[in-house]
Amino acid sequence: MKDLEKFEKYIKGELEEGDLWEFKKSLEVDASLAEEFRLYKITYGPHANKKHQLMYELNDIRQKHTNGKHIWMGWRRVSAIAAGLVILVSIGIGLIKLQHNTSNQALYEQFFVAESASFNVRSATNSLEQPVLDGMQFYELHNYDAAIEMFEKAPNNLMGKLYSGLSMMELGEFKDAATKFEAIIKHNDNLFVDQAEWYQSLCQLRLGNRNNAIESFRKIAEDNGVYKTKAIKILKELNAY
Repeated sequence: MKDLEKFEKYIKGELEEGDLWEFKKSLEVDASLAEEFRLYKITYGPHANKKHQLMYELNDIRQKHTNGKHIWMGWRRVSAIAAGLVILVSIGIGLIKLQHNTSNQALYEQFFVAESASFNVRSATNSLEQPVLDGMQFYELHNYDAAIEMFEKAPNNLMGKLYSGLSMMELGEFKDAATKFEAIIKHNDNLFVDQAEWYQSLCQLRLGNRNNAIESFRKIAEDNGVYKTKAIKILKELNAY
């Protein structure tokens, strides 16, 4: 897989400002890169599990063989992978169905990529209220309940609202998250409208409000914003483009 170092740095919030925006733009226009990052996040991100890690490892081994590289492993590792394959086969049919299912939840999981707080914190440190800075730190540590508690202490801070909503999405509180994003959208005159519209649309989709989600995605697709490409892609998946 390419760009593994950037994937790891993005997840850890270690990308420099210029590299961060370049990486985000690349995810928008390069479908292959976006898919590789999605798989990497599933495998090595905060919610990784052994099943996906095994699939990722096998895929990497297959690619190395394709490139003509020699792979050496002991028979014990081969046996372990073979045993893993047996387990994967037993759940393979359900997994394949999930991957090809255009249900609301499947699409949400496919298109949701959590924001890193590092860039925004570095860009606006001097203007941020202390509770928001504290909330950002909790957010980066994946302590979303504590992050929300901090953000609520600065209720009028738009960046706090954005990351409060993102924290709620991580906790599965999609209705409350949508409310946060809607407040940002209604404010309109701020830097976070594009992000708020995109994540609010995903919340509507996850909540089962398919028609509302489609309407929101169409609005994004008609604009020239950062999420235009993704909006078009998800509308195609919804058979609405």
